[in-house]
Amino acid sequence: MTSNGRRDARTLARPLAYRRAAAVSAFAFAFALALAAGFGGLACSAPAQRRPIEMQPIGTVKNEKRTVDEPGDSPVTTPNSATPSAAKEAACNASDVEDLAEALRQCETAMPKAADLPTNLREKLEIRVNAGTLSITPGGRVDLTITLRNKSNEPLPLWFALDPMARFDTETLDAKGKRVDLPAGKPPKSPSPPSPKAARITLSAGGTARMKLAWDAVKTKFAPERAASWDRKGPPRAPAGNLPNGKYTLRVLIPLIGAFEKGELDPPKFPIEVGS
Repeated sequence: MTSNGRRDARTLARPLAYRRAAAVSAFAFAFALALAAGFGGLACSAPAQRRPIEMQPIGTVKNEKRTVDEPGDSPVTTPNSATPSAAKEAACNASDVEDLAEALRQCETAMPKAADLPTNLREKLEIRVNAGTLSITPGGRVDLTITLRNKSNEPLPLWFALDPMARFDTETLDAKGKRVDLPAGKPPKSPSPPSPKAARITLSAGGTARMKLAWDAVKTKFAPERAASWDRKGPPRAPAGNLPNGKYTLRVLIPLIGAFEKGELDPPKFPIEVGS
């Protein structure tokens, strides 16, 4: 090709290169404008408003509207609800109470009126005491099981005195009917008794309630230092020597209101022999 021919070919190719460069420049300019517009919008947009945090003083309970619990198996109640827990309902209204003393701790209520107490208890309530043995060595221990059974065909409410707990106890009598388990001498001064309180359980028809109680074949002495843990009747006492060999009568005291005061029922008792 001659030099004139090469020069003409370069001349024809220049407009195409210029057009391509111009197109690329226009695209780059448009992209830059779009990017700038995006950052500008972000920079000018209002900041998101923060949600205020509701503060509540420590140790307070928010007063929420009470609602009725939905039926179901869960014992959980709504805030501020006056609905009694399922556990308390089960303890205070039952057909089979395994630990009567524990149930009474959950079933505190107002003292009953005379009209609230059941009548004809002799026909409705059976009280039994089973002893692990009827013969024991001096200083030995006998485990007792007290059983209350509703003999009627209807629910039977029973009220127990609290002071501040239900105090079950035993009395040991010799052949002449004299108590041999009481300390000699004058008892120490006791604090004023608390206001009377009560606990109530309701046994369903044929239902039973049981509790364990221990009896030791020992003499006792007054022990004021045991006042904090004392759960029996009367002033606190502690062992003070073994009972001598002999035949005794063991009487069981049950704090059942309205049952024994007017002869509705007799305190359960049974013979026991102490011997080597």
